[in-house]
Order: sequence, then C-alpha cells, then structure tokens
Amino acid sequence: MELYMIFLFCIPLFFLFLRRSSAKNLPPGPINLPIIGSLHRLGTHPNQSLYELAKTYGPLMTLRLGYVTTIIASSAETAKLILQTHDQTFSDRPVPDAVASQPNPESTLGWAIGDSKWKNRRRICNTQLFTVQRLNSLQHLRHQKVEQLIKHVKKQSISGSQVNIGEVAFATSLNLISTTIFSVDLVDPEFNTAQEFKDLVWRIMEDSAKPNLSDYFPMLKRFDLQGIRKDIRRSYMRLHEIFNEIIDKRVEERASDCFTRSDDFLDVLLDQCEENGSDFSRHNIKPLILLE
Repeated sequence: MELYMIFLFCIPLFFLFLRRSSAKNLPPGPINLPIIGSLHRLGTHPNQSLYELAKTYGPLMTLRLGYVTTIIASSAETAKLILQTHDQTFSDRPVPDAVASQPNPESTLGWAIGDSKWKNRRRICNTQLFTVQRLNSLQHLRHQKVEQLIKHVKKQSISGSQVNIGEVAFATSLNLISTTIFSVDLVDPEFNTAQEFKDLVWRIMEDSAKPNLSDYFPMLKRFDLQGIRKDIRRSYMRLHEIFNEIIDKRVEERASDCFTRSDDFLDVLLDQCEENGSDFSRHNIKPLILLE
C-alpha cells in the first residue's frame, strides 16, 4: 500500500519535471492555471491585457492559452526580428479552425505552408496584381467607380432618399476589386445587391475573430462546440458559388472563337491552370481570388 501511494505521488512530480524541462528555453511568462493556462488573463480587451503583462514579463513572453503554448511579441523590435530577420523560421504557423474550414485552405497565401507551391502563388500575385504598373493601368477604373458613386448620391439627393454611406462606399470598393480581378462589377449600378456581399464578408471577419475553443483545446475541434466552423463555412461556400459562376462564364468565353482577352487577374490565373504540370487548378485559384 505504501509503495502504491509513493507511486501515485511520483507521477505528477514526473510530469511537472517534464513540463519545466521542456519550457526552460521559453521566454518568461505568468504562472499557468490547470487546463485553462493563462486564458483568464486576457479579459474582455486582450490587447490591453497583453500590454500590461508585457510591462512585467518583457517584450517577448510566453502564455499558455488552454493547451496551446503561445509566444507574444509586443514591441516593434521583437516583431521585426520575427517577421523580417527570421521570417523563414516563423513562416509556418497554426491555422485557426475557422480559417481552416474554408475550401482549399492549403491554397491560400496568408495561411499555407511556405513551400515551393506557395512561393509560386506569391510570385504570380506579386508580378500580375500587386505592381505599380498594374495599379497605374487601372487608374481610369478607380475614377469611373468614384464617378458612379457620386452620380448615385446625387440621384438619391434629388429624390430625397437616404444614403447609407458605409454601404455604398463598401460597394464601390468591392466593384473596384472585382473589376480588377474579373472585369465585371459584383454590385449593380444602383447598389441594390451590395448587402449580400457585405453580409458575407462581415460574417467571415466576425467568425474569424471570435475566440474559438477549438483553437485553445485542439481535442475539441471535431465537436465545433460554438458552431463557428459551420457558420463561417456557409459564408465561404456562398462566395465560392459566386466565383464559380464567373469562372464558368469566362471559361466558356475563352473557348469561343470571338473571345477578347481582358488581361485581368482571372485571365492570368486561368492561363496558369492551362499550363502543363501547373500547380494551379479551377479549385485552388478561388482562395487567391479571395486574397487570403
């Protein structure tokens, strides 16, 4: 009986020793509570809580959020070391469960592993979309969308109707992006269809930002206790349906004899899909269109 009690007493000491041994090279941080770790220290305003903790533990500290050990960088100097000086070392990171629920998350720019496929996708975006020449060539489109916005506001003013500035500004920005990518407006000239896109984008942003138990306790991912994965996937799927309609129409146009290239981003991506041995396909270009 005495040996049995000694054995039971030694087990927790053994695991405590292992935890301290594995954590000896980690930055300093607060003492963690069982199960929840330091989650209780984040409060309702995590940015302010982390700022206060940094005063005690320094610009690089360790927090255990549930079962996930997290390193917090809270100064410009440490952020530069991580994001610039040692960017290759820290390029791979855990993907939030909400983001991973979208179709083909491995084809995104922001969350995929930094392998050769990712580098190729980034190269295409850098050379075909995010360039000064491309922005300058589309300056007339920006003027056109602003003129369309002003015309709409004047029309509503004459009729005495109210204008939701936030909604029409969002619609104008959305049309500018969609014209750059697809050469078509996703929102009609009267801004009547803007609400659906705004709701989809807003729900994705909200669900992605919600604290998710699945991220802090990986064993709970399969249960989706808060329903975040289910909700955000519905929004992602609707966006992909819209993109599929546009892509299908463009593929049909490209197959016709009277097709005239737009040389927009969609044409560039479809060109990549048609190359032999290409990593691009109809399925994995949609996360790039989402610019995720």
